[in-house]
Amino acid sequence: MKLKEVARWNVRVSLVYAIGIWTMLGAYAYLQFKKKREKAVIEGSTDISTATLPQEHEMSDEPQKKTKKHFMEEHVVIKEGFIPFSSRIYNYAKSFYDGSSDNATEKKNSEK
Repeated sequence: MKLKEVARWNVRVSLVYAIGIWTMLGAYAYLQFKKKREKAVIEGSTDISTATLPQEHEMSDEPQKKTKKHFMEEHVVIKEGFIPFSSRIYNYAKSFYDGSSDNATEKKNSEK
C-alpha cells in the first residue's frame, strides 16, 4: 500500500470509531435521562423540569418484595454418528486447500 492509501484508511477507520463512540455516549445519556424521567413519573410529577428525585431517607423502610428468580436449564442431546456443523464446515473448507481429502484420494486410486 502506498502512504496515501494508508492515510485514507486511517481517516476512514477514525470516522467509524468516532461515530461508534458518539453513538454509545448518546445512548448512555438517553438512558440516564429516561431513568430520571421514569422516577419522576412514579412520584407523580409529569413535568421533568419540576420533578425531584426521591432521597434515600424519604424512601420507605418496608423491605422490598423478593421476586422469583427464573432459571433456565439446558439439556444437550448428542445423537449417535452426529457430526457438528463446525466440523462439517471445517472439513469442507479444508478440502479446497488440502489435497488429502476423500475425493482426491479416490481420484488417485482410480487413476492407478
